[in-house]
Amino acid sequence: MKLSDKAFQVLDALDRQSISSQRQLAEHTGISLGQVNYILKSLLDRGMVKIGNFRRNPRKIGYMYLLTPKGIETKSKLAVKFIVSKLNEYNNLRSRLAERLEIISKKGHIRLAFVGPEIVKEFTKSVIDENSLDVVLGTSCKDWTRLKGIDHESFDAALLCDGSSEGLNKIAETTGIPREKLFPLW
Repeated sequence: MKLSDKAFQVLDALDRQSISSQRQLAEHTGISLGQVNYILKSLLDRGMVKIGNFRRNPRKIGYMYLLTPKGIETKSKLAVKFIVSKLNEYNNLRSRLAERLEIISKKGHIRLAFVGPEIVKEFTKSVIDENSLDVVLGTSCKDWTRLKGIDHESFDAALLCDGSSEGLNKIAETTGIPREKLFPLW
């Protein structure tokens, strides 16, 4: 098994917390119990993790998953790969978003309403500023149904990033916003 992001998450969780069961490890990492089992077996076989036996009570035996020195070294190497991978993803997202916003701008849409989570709105604003794009984010709301309550003359287009499964025609019909003023962010 090639070590993956999930293997890094397991090693990282074991380095950060005292974990005594695979179920706990699954909860800490967000990885399914079956995958945790598979990854742990591989890490145990490779000598990166060991099982420690800690007796707190003579009648009860407590086990703990522990990183070995090899596991700590591997975790450090994987951390670098993990960070580089996430930064590459982040930069690709920024580039794709800048391209998307440039296309919208070239269609003459300058004042944009944003529909979606605040964190994505802030990310979008930073891409606009960083790339000196000729668009401005104005009003915003969390989901497209709230567009009905916003003056449609206050924006040239609406950026949709609320995860809605509704089609653009349905959104246009329901809100009264022309279809050509609605743009999915992705």
